[in-house]
Amino acid sequence: MKKCKTCLKENNEHSQNLWKLHQEVKPCLLCNENSGKHSEKLWNMHQTVLALGSHGEKLRPVTIGFGPTTIARVHKWNTVKINGKDDPRHMEFIPVYMHCTSCKSEMSTNEVNIADVLDGLCFECFCDQTDQEYTWHSVPWWAVNNGKYVGIKK
Repeated sequence: MKKCKTCLKENNEHSQNLWKLHQEVKPCLLCNENSGKHSEKLWNMHQTVLALGSHGEKLRPVTIGFGPTTIARVHKWNTVKINGKDDPRHMEFIPVYMHCTSCKSEMSTNEVNIADVLDGLCFECFCDQTDQEYTWHSVPWWAVNNGKYVGIKK
């Protein structure tokens, strides 16, 4: 009996694919985690999103604003080459998102990380199907200080 390096379970408690995922460390391009931190279902979901989202183009990491680093496909426009090279201003980075299986909207990073638990649903659709109340914030902005910015007190 061998023990898994990642989850410390014995090899008979794993499927063959999950055993391979836990023994070989492969980076997941969608969530920037290694394969050992994925379940078999989550790994397959992430790889399917990458295959469908690439459209046969190259994939590169991209950071939009202050958000997390995600993956984007590089779309080159059909333009004139300058000195035999592609002009870098004629490339577009199009982010690849995972979509909810019910409403087809883009999913957040938190939803993507637990997509196997939510069965590919966003939080709102999951709450609707399980008869739970969905609120993405605890207090609306207009309820805090009557909608006025107070600032930092010194």
